[in-house]
Amino acid sequence: MKTVARIILVFIGLLFIGAALFLLAVNYNLIPGPAFNIPDWAGETVLLASGAALLLIALFLLSFGLRSTKKVGNAVLKGSEYGEVLISITAVENMVLRVIQQTKGIKDVSRKVSFTPDGLVIKIHIRVMPDVTLPGLVNELQSKTKEYLEEITGVTVNEVKVVVDNIILDQAVSKQ
Repeated sequence: MKTVARIILVFIGLLFIGAALFLLAVNYNLIPGPAFNIPDWAGETVLLASGAALLLIALFLLSFGLRSTKKVGNAVLKGSEYGEVLISITAVENMVLRVIQQTKGIKDVSRKVSFTPDGLVIKIHIRVMPDVTLPGLVNELQSKTKEYLEEITGVTVNEVKVVVDNIILDQAVSKQ
């Protein structure tokens, strides 16, 4: 949302808060001076309900106006003595894909990268070829991914999670 629109939302929200406080003050006769002529239908319940509704609307408007516009998770920040370096999550996911493609025994893959204050968290879903030792393959994939990303990006890799979704059997059957 643009800055001007956010400022307008905050301003309108503050006006609604003022109106709600005014209605509550009129309801409890807190405003000195001339008495307000309140119609008979606008009793205490109507004024309180109107004030509460205005407060809810004001909070809604303020929450939209004061919401942060930063998109979380679309870039990894790395600082250097020359300034900031932003690496997109898509770029990191493609680096992970490169490591996976160089690992033998893996057929299909999906990957998701997220950035936490502790470092990158990579989650990889794989389908593997039959007769592959899973512990060795998973350990190799985890270590290669961690080493490659830390070397290329300079960002700490906190965790590499590997999920073996399936063993591909169709190629084993076709060989027989």
